Amino acid sequence: MVEGETMAIENPVIKDAMEINRRLFYDLWNISNVSLLPTGLSPRLILPKRRSQDLRISEQEARFLYVGLLNTLNYFYSVETPTEQVYSQTGQKSQSGASDLSLYIQDENQMTKVMNVEFKAHNPARKDVLKDIEKLIYENITGNWFHLLKSIHRQSIPVLFDKIAYSLKVCREKYKVDEISILFSFCVLERKWACVKYFKYNESVGNFEKYVDDFLKIKYQIKMGKVEVLDDAGWNIISQEL
Repeated sequence: MVEGETMAIENPVIKDAMEINRRLFYDLWNISNVSLLPTGLSPRLILPKRRSQDLRISEQEARFLYVGLLNTLNYFYSVETPTEQVYSQTGQKSQSGASDLSLYIQDENQMTKVMNVEFKAHNPARKDVLKDIEKLIYENITGNWFHLLKSIHRQSIPVLFDKIAYSLKVCREKYKVDEISILFSFCVLERKWACVKYFKYNESVGNFEKYVDDFLKIKYQIKMGKVEVLDDAGWNIISQEL
């Protein structure tokens, strides 16, 4: 079920990524575990359990299922792709990093990279958010931020938005880039709820900090076990009936 208006997007790679993300939401919502029999819609990947018997959920489930979707499409991909730029974290010597996943198209007789994807799960530290946002911005290529949450409460998304807003502002000031193109997706397993929005900034848009603050807003509440959106602020909301 999709609520709200569909975003008008001209970038064909972003359009495809939005559909990949949408399919990935449903694969994640239908994922089984070692104690639960799969349904007809369950992917082959299952969630393992820890010794404590609670489910182990990480960004790796999202990445493997994303790759599984790519195997049915016309995109090529690489994993742990070495970055073209060098980065210095916590005072260390500058060195190459790695993007979690990169998408390519066959362009005549060569492969052309068209997107870098970063996967995150739960509530990572601000420095870890900054590190991956920095790669998406400084590599100067369209990005996809896919964030997996086990559950959600009233402050879950605002807390993550604050960390992302901080990271975007720091990286823009650091690298003085003219354009930033990132598809942001957040997927909540237990609530079978997701939101997705395309961050497309260039200098003609106006003040960067205001654009970031306006972009990273959403109002919701948890009611009767479901996420009820009060103001989507342009986010495309996708959910599956529980």
